[in-house]
This record gives sequence, structure tokens and C-alpha cells, in this order.
Amino acid sequence: MNESNSTALHRILVAVDGSENAGRAVQFAIELARHFGSEVTVLSVYKHTSHMESSLSLVRTRQVPAPPDEVMHDLAQEAVEWAAERFTEAGIEGVETMIRRGPPARTIVQTAKKNDADAIVLGTRGLGDVEGFFLGSVSHKVNALADCTCITVR
Repeated sequence: MNESNSTALHRILVAVDGSENAGRAVQFAIELARHFGSEVTVLSVYKHTSHMESSLSLVRTRQVPAPPDEVMHDLAQEAVEWAAERFTEAGIEGVETMIRRGPPARTIVQTAKKNDADAIVLGTRGLGDVEGFFLGSVSHKVNALADCTCITVR
């Protein structure tokens, strides 16, 4: 935690990706925010996908698909809006939402640091790809890189 000898969680960063485990992380963060009266930021990070990279995996259609980054941004937007609604329904107001593009684990940790978060809450094994099985999951990397408390929810 950022304040020495303090067990209060003044600021919580909740990382979401639209997965079931991210939903569980949101529920857990709601309880933490209620208990500590914390400020909450909901963050979704998407990885840049080039047109060349995506064209190798797209099924050919007659319609021209939207650029991959636009699609990923829209999905991230849906995830943070869904999470923010859960906080509002639970009576927690003033939740900040953020969408960032970049390497997920590093971007989560950098955002937590920049926002002076006391804790990061995220789910295990979200919607990551096969790369996660070989290089390690986002939650594992966040736990290894972060200076603040990390809570990984199953």
C-alpha cells in the first residue's frame, strides 16, 4: 500500500475484460469499496492488433470489418460501462472509468501507480489468448510488477 502502516484502501483500481472472473472481481471490489469507503477506478486494457495481424485470422466476408483497434476499444468500453453500472447499483457513486491500449499487465500497473492506487483487483484467467498459457497470465504479471496490494479473484 502506498501509505506506510495503513490498512485503509483509499483508492482501488479494478481491471476488467468482460470475463466471468472479471465480474467476480467487480463484486469483490464493491465489497472492499463499501468497507473502506474507497474511490474506485475501473480500467479495461486492450492490446493493439495491427491490420496485418488481424487479416491473417479473419474469416473473409463481403463486408469490410471495422479496424481491429476500434473493435477492441468498443469491447473495452462495454466492459467498463458494465462494471461501473454494478458499482452504481450497489450505491457506490463517482466511479471513474478508463480505457487504455497497450500491454495489459504493464498498463494496469502503470495506471495504478499514476493514480496512486492502494490496491489492484482483477480476475484470474480472463479473456486472454493462448499466449497467456506460455508467457504467464496478466494477473500473474500484475502481481509480480505492482508496488501496491494485488487481489486476484477466482
